[in-house]
Amino acid sequence: MYKAIMLFMVLAICANAHAAKRLKPTFIFSNGSTIVASAVVTDAPYQADKTGKSDATAAIQRALDDVAEVGGGVVYMPAGRYRIEGSLKLGYATALVGEWKYSHDGNIGMGTILLAYGGRDKAEGDALLLATSSETALMNLTIYYPEQKPDDIRPYPPTISSFMSTLQNLILCNSYFAIDQKSMNASFLSDIYSTALVRGLYAPESQEFSWIRDVHFDNFYWKEAVKLFDGKPMTAAQAAMVDAYAKAHLVGLELQRLDALAIDGFSAKSAQVPIRMAKNPKYPHPVFGYGGVAMDFKGQRDEQGWAPWYYYMRYANVDNVPEIAGIRYFPPKTPTAKRVDKSSFYDVTQPPYNAMGDGIADDTAAVKKALSAASKRGGGTVYLPQGHYRITSPLVIPTGVELRGPYAAGKMRAFKEGCALEVYCGKGSIAPETDTAFITLQANSGIRGFTISHPEQSFDVKKLVSYPYTIRGNGSNVYIMDVDLLNSTYGIDFATNRCDGHLVRGMWATVLFKGINVGANSRDGKLERMAFSVGPFSESGRYAAVKTEETNTDLRDFISNNLVCYLFGDSVNEKGWGLVSFLPLTHYEFYEDKGQGCTNANFWLSMHDVGKRFNILANSGKNISLIGYFCSGSGEGKYNWLEVGPAFKGPLNVYAKTVQQSGINHPYGFSSRQVAFYEETSLTTGKNATAIKSADGNTPAKAVDRDPRSFWQAPAGSDLDVDLGQTRTITGFGLVNAGLFDDLKQNAEEAELWTSADGQDYTKAETVYVRPGGALQPYSNSWADCPVTPVTARYVRLKVTKPGADGIIRISTFNVFGY
Repeated sequence: MYKAIMLFMVLAICANAHAAKRLKPTFIFSNGSTIVASAVVTDAPYQADKTGKSDATAAIQRALDDVAEVGGGVVYMPAGRYRIEGSLKLGYATALVGEWKYSHDGNIGMGTILLAYGGRDKAEGDALLLATSSETALMNLTIYYPEQKPDDIRPYPPTISSFMSTLQNLILCNSYFAIDQKSMNASFLSDIYSTALVRGLYAPESQEFSWIRDVHFDNFYWKEAVKLFDGKPMTAAQAAMVDAYAKAHLVGLELQRLDALAIDGFSAKSAQVPIRMAKNPKYPHPVFGYGGVAMDFKGQRDEQGWAPWYYYMRYANVDNVPEIAGIRYFPPKTPTAKRVDKSSFYDVTQPPYNAMGDGIADDTAAVKKALSAASKRGGGTVYLPQGHYRITSPLVIPTGVELRGPYAAGKMRAFKEGCALEVYCGKGSIAPETDTAFITLQANSGIRGFTISHPEQSFDVKKLVSYPYTIRGNGSNVYIMDVDLLNSTYGIDFATNRCDGHLVRGMWATVLFKGINVGANSRDGKLERMAFSVGPFSESGRYAAVKTEETNTDLRDFISNNLVCYLFGDSVNEKGWGLVSFLPLTHYEFYEDKGQGCTNANFWLSMHDVGKRFNILANSGKNISLIGYFCSGSGEGKYNWLEVGPAFKGPLNVYAKTVQQSGINHPYGFSSRQVAFYEETSLTTGKNATAIKSADGNTPAKAVDRDPRSFWQAPAGSDLDVDLGQTRTITGFGLVNAGLFDDLKQNAEEAELWTSADGQDYTKAETVYVRPGGALQPYSNSWADCPVTPVTARYVRLKVTKPGADGIIRISTFNVFGY
């Protein structure tokens, strides 16, 4: 009882702190989208100069500080030129948002421009934009250094230094060091176009999911900026100087110790090193490398290795699968409320609604009254300023209406929530999957930019109570964006009612039983950057008074024993991009829904970490594709990472996968009609192979044909030689043991890679592949990759120095990686 009272007091104090001070919001319609700003830098009391004549640093910083003080939100910079002579620092959950009108044709002068005058010759100084307070965002900005000259290139600090952030729609015209991403944890970097001179994007570490989409470095942007800002084009001689400098100095992308990163679109033209993967010196050898998935990943890699932290996993690269070349995901336009004029903007804290937002007063009637007013006028934006809104009965979002909080990006979960709907209804539901959801979305309605929490839910799983679904769709074109579900029993329901064209984007959630369920013959839905994990609940500062190591462990165990993250029943043309999850019972489940299943679905760049039982369970459906797939853990010792039921028609097409070895615990039981693996090509696969020795009835070509069902079989002592066709730089090699589809014993516990320039004289490469641990399950090591100190050779030889218990070598695939 004492702890409960203390918790209530902590929540009340926190809520009242948020409600004590508010900034008047400004509703803005810009370039086809809506922005709700907690502060506008050109308005009073800030009055930042947007002509570029006087220093605007102090005015903009004051706006940033004011918004951070009320719990976060958007600081808006109208189109113009802002002279910045110092640095700007963003507080927790604060976004600096400009006006974005870039059209990819060099027209970079129509939006919001920061003219950076500080930091010259101070490479170790503060970045121009310090977004290191976590949950920050920088959006819709162009940045130019007027004093950086092509014929006199000088050092500057990073343009952006960020941590757990969203960086989107940025043009960095002539950065010396563009982005110092101190932590990629839960970050999203998208549509960034930059000229960088020594470093483009530096990402040394992460311990959590993150995403990169369309980040490109090209000297084109500086050349176009000179024409715009100096009034005359860059000369040919100056352009040559810029190109030469970048070619001598620029590392476009450096990745060090990265967990679960999805990359969809990266390039660095004219760089000395377009892409480098290196060790982070802060960490010992076992935590090293890049784990994740990539596609449209242009540029030669300087891959300095990877290590057992990734269980001998390389990142999955869709570019190396010819069957899926050119197939990309294109995100839809951000939806808005039906009416977007200022008269259709409703602040729930203002008369006649008068919500308190203090977490104590019942704000249900106020929020419902605002929603009704918007509905009667044919649509609009109902706005929740910073605060905690106590809601005691379910909400319905009417057609054409958006319920919106102050945040420009999702995942407002690190220790506090500046804007939250507090659910005080549905507690103890005995039919949680069918009872009325907390929020029902009518056709063409949506929610955006806030947290939903259940304050009466216990952090102690021994005392958990049931609640209905948090969100249910009821019609077409419903959307959920930048929303955090703190502690839902059930998450999102698109399976009770048909919800064609649904969109979920930028959502983080802790859910106990079912994350998102899509069915009811819903068509053409899109799911982007969704993440289910224990983090939002376990890391919430509001439970600090009652959380213990024991209750935190119990919560993790409960989720891993009960949660299914993504369920797909009767649905057609579903598309997913960057769908991630951590520690559930099952990540993806395709199930029978009134005799139907999921049909014609594509999922790009899925990353599933530590599934207890299944990563994928397919019991119904057809024509489903996973385009780039990364997973670790699964099986409970008796299941595989992928299990397929007899009713699944298939095919489930898996393009470019990387799977942690503990997810393979018995031979696969599915047919080639049900599941098709399209493996990445390597330097060996697809080339001509010859064996020194070979058992009768099998050919060495089966080790290089990219088919995991076929295998080269040979007696102990046999070697496999492969002609790579031309001299290559080799950086690693790997094996896929036979036995994936047959009950065969583990058969390559130790192997060596030998290399030769002429096919006659071979030298052993430095790294020896050894089955890790020596006591794993017989099928647990079917995929394994190991680094090699870079060596140049045309011919490679696989020597299996320790075959399995029966003394027979069986290799399904022999991969050699490199350039």
